Amino acid sequence: MKSPWYKQLFQHSAAKDFLLHRERAEQGDPEAQYQLALRLSSGHGTPADHAAAANWYRQAAEQGHADAQNALGLCYDEGTGVERDPAEAVSWYQKAAEQGVAAAQNNLGLSYRKGEGLVRNVEESVRWFRLAAEQGYPDAEYSLGLAYYRGEGLPQDNGRAIKWLHKAAEKGEVNAMHRLARALHKHAETKAQFRETAKWYRAAAEQGHPEAMFYLAELHTFGNGVPENFVEASTWLHKAAAEHHAASQFELGRRCLAGQGMPTDAAAAVRWLQLAANQGNGPAQMRLGMCYLEGKGVSLDLGLAYKWFSLAANQGNREAAIERDRITGALTREQMVEARQRIAEFTVTIPS
Repeated sequence: MKSPWYKQLFQHSAAKDFLLHRERAEQGDPEAQYQLALRLSSGHGTPADHAAAANWYRQAAEQGHADAQNALGLCYDEGTGVERDPAEAVSWYQKAAEQGVAAAQNNLGLSYRKGEGLVRNVEESVRWFRLAAEQGYPDAEYSLGLAYYRGEGLPQDNGRAIKWLHKAAEKGEVNAMHRLARALHKHAETKAQFRETAKWYRAAAEQGHPEAMFYLAELHTFGNGVPENFVEASTWLHKAAAEHHAASQFELGRRCLAGQGMPTDAAAAVRWLQLAANQGNGPAQMRLGMCYLEGKGVSLDLGLAYKWFSLAANQGNREAAIERDRITGALTREQMVEARQRIAEFTVTIPS
C-alpha cells in the first residue's frame, strides 16, 4: 500500500505541471493553451473551471490548433463553459475535420445526422463517418456500421454493418458491441452463430449496457449460444431493470406472475409492471391492467384496470382495447370520470 505522501507528491506534481503550461499559454503557445484547457476541464492540478477552459480552447483554436478546434466545438455542442450553440459547434468541427482530426470528423457527421447546427443530411454524415473510420476511430466505425445497419445515407448492408461494428467492438466501444450482437442475432441460425452473438451481448452487458443484458437473458432463456438457465436469465434481467430498462422490468413482472426462474410472486410482479408501465411500456400497461382486473398482487380495481388498458390501447395494443371495451359497462359514472382524469394526467416518467 502506498504511503500518504505519495498522493501529496502527485498533487504537487500536477499543480506544478499546470503552472508551467499556464506560463507558456500566456506567452501565446497554442499547444500549451490547449493543454491548459484540458487541465481546467478535468480539474487536473487545479480546480475545474469550464468557462476558463473554453476561453483557452478558443485562443488555441483561433491559432489553428486542430484538437482545440474540436474541443471548442464540443463546448458549444454541449453548452460546457459557454452558452450552447450547435451552429457555432459545427463551424469549429468543420475547421478541425478539414485538418484531418478523426474525432471532429465523427462529431461533424453526428451533427449532419441529427440536423443540429445545419440542415440534416445523412449522405454527408456518412462521408464524414467514413473519413474518420478509415483512420481507425472507434466511434466513427460504430457510426458507419450503424448507418449500414439502418440503411441511412447509403444502401442497407448487414455484411458491411457487421464489418465496421466489429472493428469498433474489438476496440472496446460498448455500443458497437451491442449493435454487433443485434446484427448477428438477426441472422443467427447455427450454434456457432448464436455463440458469437452471445459473446458480444455478454461483452456489452459486462460493461453495463442494459439492452445487451436484456438480450443476453433472452438467450439464456432459450439456450441459444449459451446454456439454458432461467436463474442466469433472471440475474441479467434484474441488472438491466435496476438501470431502468423498461422491457426488462416488464419481463421480470411477467416471470414473477408465471414463476419462471423465480418463485411466483404477484405483488412483486405488480411492482415491476408498474415501473415499466410508468415508462410507457405498452405490454406492461396491458399486464398491469389485467392484475387490477383480476386482483392479482393488488386489490381489484376496475377504474385502474380501465386506465391501464386505455393507455396500452392508445399505443395500438388490440388485446388491451378489447379488455377496455369489455369492462366499460361495469364502471359507474364516477369511476369512469376518475379513470379518464387519470388517463389525461398520465405522463411517461423516465428515471434519470
